[in-house]
Amino acid sequence: MALEPVAWLWERLSGWQQDQVEAATKTELAHLEGLLALPGGAPRLLADRLTGRLEETGGEALVTGPYGWLIRRGLVQRPSCSDRRCDDGTRLDTGGECGNCANVIYLRRARRARIGAEIDRELPGLGDGERRRVLEERLREQTAIEAEDLVWRREQARAEQVRRDAARAAARERAEREHQEAAPADAMRQAMPCEDCGQERSAGLCERCDHRRQTESLIGEAGLLAAAGSADLTDPGSVASVAAQARAAIGDSVAAAWREFLQITDVAALEADPEAAQDAYAFAALQTAQQAVQEYQDTALVMLGRTEEAEAEAQRAYKTEQGRHWFKHNPHGADAIAAATKAADTARERVAEYLLATRLEQLREQAAARAETAVVI
Repeated sequence: MALEPVAWLWERLSGWQQDQVEAATKTELAHLEGLLALPGGAPRLLADRLTGRLEETGGEALVTGPYGWLIRRGLVQRPSCSDRRCDDGTRLDTGGECGNCANVIYLRRARRARIGAEIDRELPGLGDGERRRVLEERLREQTAIEAEDLVWRREQARAEQVRRDAARAAARERAEREHQEAAPADAMRQAMPCEDCGQERSAGLCERCDHRRQTESLIGEAGLLAAAGSADLTDPGSVASVAAQARAAIGDSVAAAWREFLQITDVAALEADPEAAQDAYAFAALQTAQQAVQEYQDTALVMLGRTEEAEAEAQRAYKTEQGRHWFKHNPHGADAIAAATKAADTARERVAEYLLATRLEQLREQAAARAETAVVI
């Protein structure tokens, strides 16, 4: 379909020439397909191009060298501007006029008018012929300057691309070298036994013991959250009591989660593989502790949101929002009450979050001080 307009020229080609034209046609069709939003239109576009080029030439009968004409003129795209979709001033993807070409023409006309004004200002009184000669000379100079600038920018772009390619290659080489250097150390680390249970080739800590450590850390965090929400931070006994209650509650939750797990699994298989049973228990405990931390944090925020500080800030935010000038004519209307309530809730949450962060920091400082005292003793 694409070569239908030049069927007579095709018949005049040798076998080798037909192969070359066919390959060039396929390449151009692939290029055109990449420019189109909808697939399948490339053959028609190329056929229209060949038809137009034949009309320029005056018909197939005036083509003296079919192979050269097809390869160098008929099949090739001729962009009139920098837009890759332009072909002789027509947009290949839409079939309409190329807008960028219009911009180029406008810029050329504007440049011509600007240079003409400069000549009139610098050389008044020139005759039409002399003015035209000077104008064309300056236009050629400007074109040469722009061409040199384009060459310089292309060279700069190529140099920058070379620099980037070299930097990427150096980065790859460095990463590969670091990987090779780290491989022996990593192999040694992987071969290390677990620090807690002694399991071989555990990279220093097996998954089960890692779960246990994480669970213990989370239980400690849950105790701090519980104490921050309800304990008297000036009373170490109150803090310890609340933390102990949290630890006991999480222990009960772990036991309940394990019982539920045993109800839905093959107990005989677990009994036959004690290692698998311990792994499953450690994972269940970790999940329970993670959930408990979130619950204790939510509870602490609710309790701290009921403190005098939070309530006072909420009341201030409520009154401030209710007193906005857009509510002054109806401060007790539904819109004003809704906006004020939302502002109060936001302020209360903000104060609760601040109090929680402050109290947690205080608890951690107290724990660090107690640990330091114990080490000294």
